[in-house]
Amino acid sequence: MDIKKILFKTNSIDVEKALPDALVMCSKEGKIQWVNDAAAEIFETSKMHLLTSKISDFIENPINLINTSITMHKPVITKFTGREIYFDMTAKEIDEGFVLDFRDSIIPASRDLDSNADSQINRDKNNFLLKLSNDLKAPIQSIVGFSQAMSDGLGGNLNEQQEKYVRIINKNSVDLMYFIDKLLELSQTELSSVQPEKRVFDLMNLVHSVVKFNERIFNEKDVKINVSCSDKFNKTIINDENIIKQIVQNLLEVILKAVDTGEINIFLSNPDEEFISSKNLPQGEYTYISFASTSLLLSEIDLECMFDPYKIVSSANRKNVLRAMVLASVKNLVQSVNGIVWAESKILKNTSFNVLIPN
Repeated sequence: MDIKKILFKTNSIDVEKALPDALVMCSKEGKIQWVNDAAAEIFETSKMHLLTSKISDFIENPINLINTSITMHKPVITKFTGREIYFDMTAKEIDEGFVLDFRDSIIPASRDLDSNADSQINRDKNNFLLKLSNDLKAPIQSIVGFSQAMSDGLGGNLNEQQEKYVRIINKNSVDLMYFIDKLLELSQTELSSVQPEKRVFDLMNLVHSVVKFNERIFNEKDVKINVSCSDKFNKTIINDENIIKQIVQNLLEVILKAVDTGEINIFLSNPDEEFISSKNLPQGEYTYISFASTSLLLSEIDLECMFDPYKIVSSANRKNVLRAMVLASVKNLVQSVNGIVWAESKILKNTSFNVLIPN
């Protein structure tokens, strides 16, 4: 087998630069068909053993990660089965199956030292935040609880000025708790540890349940929410119900926190092949979900940093860091189920957040 000829067909993997990395070629079913010496070294086994195995024997959730790398045209972090070892994997589809290029994300090649070192620092930071999540949240939860109790008069009667201060303390602590929850959620999704568990569920019912959960908020704000779908929309999909529910909830939260009146229109459909191709996704069955609001209008500057809280912190638009954190989590979750998410703002019309996920 001439692996160089196969690699030349991929157009996205430089042969001379890739060969020092660990390379694996496997079939569409995951059966390993060819490996180089570096692959045997990182998987700590013989080439003969690899050639009698499947890629799923060595890395967790390989097919989803392969599809994500192909769809997003970038490396993904892979975790070795049963071991706390991580590698960056770039995948490319070929006629024979897939070519997988593994590169150590902890001890990277010198040409990628800076970027991979930053990646490892980010992973360490996120792990640190998650391990301290209870320490971060417990004192704020106490402030929320005691300030609410004082406001309700459980600690005795308060004068007008004291009650005003307690309400301010309660509101600010509730806002801080929400911020920390979203920061921890972003840290969790950035670790690439979200492993989709696919099952059949009714997407329309899921959307209605999320809307019902937020009913008190949009009633208080005089916001009307409309849910509709296209003709012959396939309500039943096969995907991770919990991840999709979190995506829907977060996108609805983003809009509800930004508007006080107007309408939010949630529309579901099954897009045609032309629409799917326009988004550079492989052909297949997809579900499109759009969240549009006539009361939320965004500028080009807003759209540039919409899904990147780290970029927005250094811009003049820092007040929207929380929104960018939530949307970054949404982006990570959507990518974990091999979908894409984007925002559009039409002048004098509406702003929409759009999700395209495979069924």
